[in-house]
Amino acid sequence: MNNRNDALFIAYMRAFEESSKHTAVCVECQDGDACAEGDPIHAEFHGLQDAWTKKARVEGKKP
Repeated sequence: MNNRNDALFIAYMRAFEESSKHTAVCVECQDGDACAEGDPIHAEFHGLQDAWTKKARVEGKKP
């Protein structure tokens, strides 16, 4: 599956990167409870992940 031109996939990967970067430096988020700063970052990532997974399945692709 080629996702180079898939804007939703690109946004999803950027959100993953931001979520991962934040978790790497935030002890509270490392324990599974998002801090006030991390909560919207992680929520954006999970929302985009869900949207991309749904899109891939609708298109008959395996996420």
